[in-house]
Amino acid sequence: MYKLTILLLFYLITQGCKTYSYFNSPNNLLNESCQVFLNDGTEVDGKLTIQFETGHDNNKLLKIITNTTTDKEILATDIKYYKYNNALYFPKAINLEAYQIPYKDKLFTPDVNNILFLKRLTNDSAKLQLFELYRSKNNSLEEFDQYDYYVSFSNENRFVSWSIRGIKFFPDFEDKMSKIVSDCPLLAEKIEQKQNGYALKQVSLDAKKNEVIKRIVEEYNKCR
Repeated sequence: MYKLTILLLFYLITQGCKTYSYFNSPNNLLNESCQVFLNDGTEVDGKLTIQFETGHDNNKLLKIITNTTTDKEILATDIKYYKYNNALYFPKAINLEAYQIPYKDKLFTPDVNNILFLKRLTNDSAKLQLFELYRSKNNSLEEFDQYDYYVSFSNENRFVSWSIRGIKFFPDFEDKMSKIVSDCPLLAEKIEQKQNGYALKQVSLDAKKNEVIKRIVEEYNKCR
């Protein structure tokens, strides 16, 4: 009986000291091994924690525990990107108008530039960058996980991003998009003529918007 009590006590102590980790989304992770690349050119490796999606951290501070067990707090705006499982996540300013997503979840403050981390889907040399914002259904009012897509141009401020559902593209998608890719005449012509697979309406389903924008981004980045 004495030995059983000791074993039970040991189990409770070790469980209590256990370090938990998870990756629910790029903006909701706890003690995950990441590489953080700062604007000043330095790299910090360690256990990264970001709690933007839970509403626990409104000051946009990340915490990383390095191999020296030192806790380091970093502003999201001081980060160029972080790397997790070979994917790269960049800070972007997401401004969603109040009418577009009225207090939809804890991640966004309407009419404010919300600095959030987006997964880059294109390579470093792409003229037109495509990013994905993933949100877990566990931290929103939605029934399913959410995937939103944004584009950035290589000559813009690094925090600038454009929602593929926003005013950069709608209304008049064919006119706006063909002008954006005008230095690739063949692609611009496909869009302007509303060819199948290159035309969109503001009321098009999100899945359709995602499909068409991804196709255009891919062709534009291949255009010479």
